[in-house]
Amino acid sequence: MFGRLRGNALFIRPVGPFDLGRLARLHRRCFSEPWSRADLAHLLAMPGAFGLIARLFEGGLAGLDAMRGVGFAIARVVRDESELLSLGVAPPWRRRRIGSALLRAAMERAHAAGARVMYLEVAVDNLSAQELYRAHGFERVGLRPDYYERADGSRVSAHTMRCDLDHAFACFEPSRGDGLNAPTDRLS
Repeated sequence: MFGRLRGNALFIRPVGPFDLGRLARLHRRCFSEPWSRADLAHLLAMPGAFGLIARLFEGGLAGLDAMRGVGFAIARVVRDESELLSLGVAPPWRRRRIGSALLRAAMERAHAAGARVMYLEVAVDNLSAQELYRAHGFERVGLRPDYYERADGSRVSAHTMRCDLDHAFACFEPSRGDGLNAPTDRLS
């Protein structure tokens, strides 16, 4: 007999080789200039690079494929520094704390790998992403003029942001476990 899980459970786990197609489709849903499957494979093969994928169990009968890929994070660690290269949540699932869970899991994994700081770039007009990053301890440290090119050919600058991971983990209560292979809080 199949059982039912109540509510929506979010699972975050490392990207594996069979996730590249799903990851490329998610990236395409999130950004106007998506990375291809080959781009992602090349990036994730670099030393210190890792990807995380968020999958949402949407109810239904256990044992049936009710897991939907809803977001991802891609980062890399070099010595004591890390960089969040891309973070995305597919539009229908935004504003449900999925981006926050992915960011936190990426920060935890980078910190566990020896990174003491994490950097990222974010478009100056992406205020919701800036709010998310500030809530997790990131601060603006620079500006990259005309950093991103939009689909219409226009360009937009990016803020460079930095988070002291040692400080962030001293200030914030650690999440349950390492954020991987275990469901996060139920989503509303």
